[in-house]
Amino acid sequence: MGNKATKLSLPENISLNNVTAIVTGANRGIGYGITLALARMGATVILACRSQESAKEAIENLQLEHKSLWENNNEGKFKKSILLYNNEEFQELKLQFMPLDLSSLRSIYKFIEDVKSLDKPIQLLICNAGIGNASQGYTEDGYERHFQINYLGHCLIALELLPIMNKSGEDIRIVQVSSLAHSMGKLDFNNVQGNKSYSRIQMYSNSKLFQIMFMFSLQQKITGSNIGILSVHPGVVATEINRNFQDSFLWRNFDNVLKGIGMMKDCKDGASSAIIAAVSPAFKGCSGIYISDRKCVATSKLSRNTGQQQKLWDYTIGLLKEYLSEESLKFVEEN
Repeated sequence: MGNKATKLSLPENISLNNVTAIVTGANRGIGYGITLALARMGATVILACRSQESAKEAIENLQLEHKSLWENNNEGKFKKSILLYNNEEFQELKLQFMPLDLSSLRSIYKFIEDVKSLDKPIQLLICNAGIGNASQGYTEDGYERHFQINYLGHCLIALELLPIMNKSGEDIRIVQVSSLAHSMGKLDFNNVQGNKSYSRIQMYSNSKLFQIMFMFSLQQKITGSNIGILSVHPGVVATEINRNFQDSFLWRNFDNVLKGIGMMKDCKDGASSAIIAAVSPAFKGCSGIYISDRKCVATSKLSRNTGQQQKLWDYTIGLLKEYLSEESLKFVEEN
């Protein structure tokens, strides 16, 4: 579809009352913008973050911003980038913190158990949290950090919540915040963990490629379900994930150029593609969709290679085997 693809409109007058959404990395950046949007549409949003203190501060700021926007009849700074459902009577946002450290499979497993213990429908899962251009390092589980935090951890959450989500309604969605960088990604099973050679940007790009390939694999394996999985590239956004990129002379100069010509988005505008993927009626019943800067576009050739998708799927399931329930494995095998 390329650059001629039609730019998607932000949804208006959407009510998400009785919808529960999980947003990873909801306390800052794009995740904060997504959370504000979904919550202002009426959703109960679970902020899945590492730090309780950071989440508490985010919740306070979200409530304050919501009240300010409501009092000004949505004429605040968010108005330009998104139009939201608004109750006639003021109501506080329905926000809940749940601890999640994606660098620890134990923490992820505990988070999943906490979600299951709520015994309530989950209609939206927004896989947003991530790191970028981090120096070489490994998690407590022994995996390269970009690989686990950006990719593997979210796979575990998505797979384990599939049975619950499938029972939660007719329009259930998983949205991955990916990146255009996936087109630079490589799938080399001899160096997935960066043990042979390590490049910060390559590891980041690989993790984003893996997200896209997981989307296509999961799409094929749950065709009989009510769940759609979509991925988005938010555009070039001024988020804290870019703080590691500041070490790069090339990135610093590129970053300054984008800011100078007005192409660097703020976080709330950057959240728009994910919001469209999550709530737009146009994508009800859709899966395997990639939205880049609010346009539906094709992903990289490698990401669409079905043979490589299956190899990555098998590799991923093998790594997560001890954490995956029989119910989840059965779900992807039978749908």
